[in-house]
Amino acid sequence: MRRYFFEVLSLVLILGGLGFFIECVSYLARHDYVAAILLVGVGIAVTNVGTELARLALVERD
Repeated sequence: MRRYFFEVLSLVLILGGLGFFIECVSYLARHDYVAAILLVGVGIAVTNVGTELARLALVERD
């Protein structure tokens, strides 16, 4: 059960990180560069957490 939870949560986090990157593009279109840089940092952090949870789910699979 824990493995499925980690898989779903990692998928949600990775897609959430992609959402931050999409929002970053909209801020870049409005020439708000500081906000875009902050969003890229948050997007990278969220995506890294999602990949670590995916790795943990793979370990739980065995």
